[in-house]
Amino acid sequence: MSERVLRGLAASPGVAAGPVVLLERPVDDDQPHRGAAAEATAALAALDAVAVELAVRAERLRADGFAAEAEILDANRLMALDPLLRGEVERLTESETAPAALRGAADRQAEVLAGLADPLLAARASDVRELGRRAARGGARRLGAGIVVAEDLGPADVAELREAEQPIHGIALAGGAATSHAAIMARSLGLPMVVGAGEELLRARDDESLVVDGDAGVAYLEPSGERAEWARTRIDELARERRRHARERALPPVTRDGRWVTLLANASTTVEVRAALEAEAEGVGLLRTELAFLEARAWPTQAEHEAALAPLLELLQGAVATVRVLDFGEDKTPPFLAGTTERGIALLLDNPGALAAQLRAIVAVAGTANLRIMCPLVESPQQLRAVRALLRETGAAPPLGAMIETPAGVARAHEIALEADFLSIGTNDLVQYTLGLDRTRPLATARSAGEPAVLRLIADTIAAGHAAGLTVEICGESASVPELAALYVGLGVDELSVAPARIDELRTVVRSSGELGHEQRQVLDGRGGILA
Repeated sequence: MSERVLRGLAASPGVAAGPVVLLERPVDDDQPHRGAAAEATAALAALDAVAVELAVRAERLRADGFAAEAEILDANRLMALDPLLRGEVERLTESETAPAALRGAADRQAEVLAGLADPLLAARASDVRELGRRAARGGARRLGAGIVVAEDLGPADVAELREAEQPIHGIALAGGAATSHAAIMARSLGLPMVVGAGEELLRARDDESLVVDGDAGVAYLEPSGERAEWARTRIDELARERRRHARERALPPVTRDGRWVTLLANASTTVEVRAALEAEAEGVGLLRTELAFLEARAWPTQAEHEAALAPLLELLQGAVATVRVLDFGEDKTPPFLAGTTERGIALLLDNPGALAAQLRAIVAVAGTANLRIMCPLVESPQQLRAVRALLRETGAAPPLGAMIETPAGVARAHEIALEADFLSIGTNDLVQYTLGLDRTRPLATARSAGEPAVLRLIADTIAAGHAAGLTVEICGESASVPELAALYVGLGVDELSVAPARIDELRTVVRSSGELGHEQRQVLDGRGGILA
């Protein structure tokens, strides 16, 4: 069969090649109907089995320190026990087999959610569909080595991939989103991933050859000999580069002109924190706290925050731990906040009791970590003063930082810097709000941080922070792009925070960087004149 080129979206960089590992085999729809009672019994038993499976996985994850993902699996377990879903399954088994009824009921409930015209419910719809498919196929399946192929990956599937007995080299999804939890984990763990490759991908057969180009966002089924050779060569090149970068872990991240640049990691799970520390990062520059609560039905309590944070901060004793308070809103909105228009710190300040509970929890479990607390989407000094007042009530005074992520925040960066202990530039949102780009394309968004309008805002923020004597960090995806990281170093940034899998390469970039040279200045001046 000739090569089939399936174009999607780049979700995690790198190249992978290997046999297709279908996460979901086609269901035999030609099975005879055994009668409504028998089919209903089988279907409900399948949902019960999935609920038990998810409970067991959640407890295993929780015991291993993955509290955030355990919470997500618990939420999916409750979906399997939902009376509305189970009632629809029973109704459909009057005329359909158990697998067909499970898929049909899940799809109908997902359509209701998706039809509410609220973007945040799309993720919930996807989880319901994944639950139905999981029950229809009989739960988890043992995976061989290769590249996982699926329509989408739900939270349970992410846990399953982590526990696979044989190595998973990459991921290709017919649907999915580049901003999903699965994509974030893939980038953190260095797994090449393509999403949105289309329905033809699902017609692939187990063990059929597949190449995933996570840089270009393309999957190649039954690649040509030339393509397969290119993939092998590129995989070998990337492996050599990783080994070369890893050999420099003992070397300090010091620029050619003698300036130390602190290397930190973006993380939300203990897997990512461990990977960062193994790569000799000095700690975490962005610890996301909202992923554990994306299915929450109310603001998390202090105890819930402590349970989610304690395993992460325990690993960061003596290291930098920059904890970002909940960044709910837009594509990270739990059900209880459906329809909200606020986001980030503005949303939290509208709910000061919820923010106070999280601040108390952070302080309570910090231990000896070099704790810093960070506020998302800060646009005024008044916001930071209000947070500091709540933090003071905890009896602790860790450094309080402001994330500058919008043009409005940059415009008041000098004022904000007078209230902050450090500044962090979130380039993902800065690009979105400046250029109007789609957040669902994170790798493309990262490279767009090199546009003159964005670079000017980054340079202005660094200048504002340094004028106030503050450390300035960049924690967006763009810091993983070597050319942009070198530029940020030249602009004077003090800290860079990236996915753990990119720490080694970033150290090499820093060590080969310095002040902006004449050629770089000419290029920058020609593209927008951000430098005086």
